[in-house]
Amino acid sequence: MKRFYLALLILPLCLQLAGCGTTFREVIADGPIEEDYGVRTRGTELEDKDIESKIAINVRFEPAFSQSAVQATSYNRIVLLTGQVSDPQKRQLAADMAGKIRHVRSVHNELEIGEPAGLATRSKDSLLHTKIRARLMASGQVDASRVHVVVENGSVYLMGLLTRPESQRVIDAVKEVAGLSRIVKVFEYIER
Repeated sequence: MKRFYLALLILPLCLQLAGCGTTFREVIADGPIEEDYGVRTRGTELEDKDIESKIAINVRFEPAFSQSAVQATSYNRIVLLTGQVSDPQKRQLAADMAGKIRHVRSVHNELEIGEPAGLATRSKDSLLHTKIRARLMASGQVDASRVHVVVENGSVYLMGLLTRPESQRVIDAVKEVAGLSRIVKVFEYIER
């Protein structure tokens, strides 16, 4: 009997780890299942992490990037490259490498030509990121968990699956944060 109760406790955890958590919650819910296209599936989240890891490893082992700072962020299989490289050829090389990773749908290459950002710039970016996240959560205009924020050298990159009106509300909220130099939308637009 103890094994039965233990199995009942472990089953939801196993389903969650296997990516079936959403379906499991919906099956035990009252009413039909409704898709929310503004939320990535667990499988897509795992693919995004896999894409980011592969790009990071490939960049680390590419000698051309020894004096560069290249970061890759993947959201719904769309890759955003940020950081600094020394010349346009390295900028293109990074985009080409990212585009060859399996399941990458597109690459937004926002790499800057120049020296890697220093500690002071990274600290300012971190503080700006925190302010933006707090502003998005406090605004209540859109579900902040559906917006991914990347800050690089004062530039703010916004990723997510949003409707056009939702994206405008996000932009309006972010504009109120002091200290940013520009806002770049990398949204994927959905219809509801």
